[in-house]
Amino acid sequence: MAKRSYISKRKDGKFLVSFPTGIRKENGKREYIYKYCDTQREAIEVLEQLQAEKQMGVCQGKGVTKTGEWINHWIEKIKAPNLAPATLTSYRNNFRLHLCPCIGDIALRDLTTNNIQRTLDNIGGSASTFTKNYNIVNASLEQAVSLGMIPRNPCKGVTFPKSDKEEMRVLTKEEQKAFISALDGEYYRPMILTYLYTGMRMGEGVPLTWDDIALQKRTIRVNKKAIVTHTYEKHEAKQEVQPFCKTKSSTRTIVITNGLVKILTEHKAEMQALAEKLGEEWTEDRLVFPNTWGNIVHTRNLQKVVERIYKKAGIEGATMHTLRHTYATNCFSAGVDIKAISVQLGHSKVKTTYDIYVHLLEDKKIEEIDKLSELDALLPADTVAVGESKVIDISDWIA
Repeated sequence: MAKRSYISKRKDGKFLVSFPTGIRKENGKREYIYKYCDTQREAIEVLEQLQAEKQMGVCQGKGVTKTGEWINHWIEKIKAPNLAPATLTSYRNNFRLHLCPCIGDIALRDLTTNNIQRTLDNIGGSASTFTKNYNIVNASLEQAVSLGMIPRNPCKGVTFPKSDKEEMRVLTKEEQKAFISALDGEYYRPMILTYLYTGMRMGEGVPLTWDDIALQKRTIRVNKKAIVTHTYEKHEAKQEVQPFCKTKSSTRTIVITNGLVKILTEHKAEMQALAEKLGEEWTEDRLVFPNTWGNIVHTRNLQKVVERIYKKAGIEGATMHTLRHTYATNCFSAGVDIKAISVQLGHSKVKTTYDIYVHLLEDKKIEEIDKLSELDALLPADTVAVGESKVIDISDWIA
């Protein structure tokens, strides 16, 4: 609650806010911030804002809280404790690269909808990039409103770009054959085939250990994830294993095909033979897919290997994530139930799977309805076929 004693009415009718910053000047006297307002209500709002800033530790004496200072404080002090490392890295990246350079020096209380709109429009990239940056600004400003730092959230009124969702890249049957053929003789063949035959996300396959795989039950347990965190002060991009998945649905058990069981069984025998040759004790907590040095594979290097295999197979425009989309497409083509596909992919809701692969469901629906073609035999023999037209004598309709 704002203290009215900090507000006084002047002879000219204006209201003066005198707010102690808590800072002492060199002469030992207290420092104050002075604000002039036209109405008492406005003065109370200004005082509440100053008090909130001081409480959050962002009040800087006679200076004003800048937008960049507040968003950074919101990310590091308010959001960081509750964010997964990969998500926190994304927040920091977007703030450092896109938001801070454009609106960082603007006083928080002076930030306008136009400032935000121009910043987001000038970022470029996809509609998804626009949305991610908007979400950071919007959430941080909502917090500022709730603390009384600003009277309203200027994000209200920002116009979003039209969705620019590109057509999903999926390997055709011919490309899959070429890709699998190109894997012959490659060290990472079992690993890459596992991605193609399970639809796992890249970070989920890297830290797999043998105790995650039950070959007799034909299952793979996904319960951890490799993530990359950036430390820009040291120019580092460190990969570490997060002992949990991002969401509850991402932690799952994937059922695999007999073909993949055979590949993994042979791969395990080779790894055991190698361990014996090196005089190492075999344990089930060993990595399923170590690099050639016996350490965990870095996702950046895995991407490079997959890109090289694509090039070797003569495939263009495909990425690591293409393997996941291809797996899902193969499931739909085989008639696997959408709920089962959603669980295999680790989606939180079936709707997510539907939204991503709705075009495949439409194609499948046509195939299913075509099964009713036998009903056409019940129609009169002179029924007009698709693409034909029949001249109707309107006089037949007139009594």
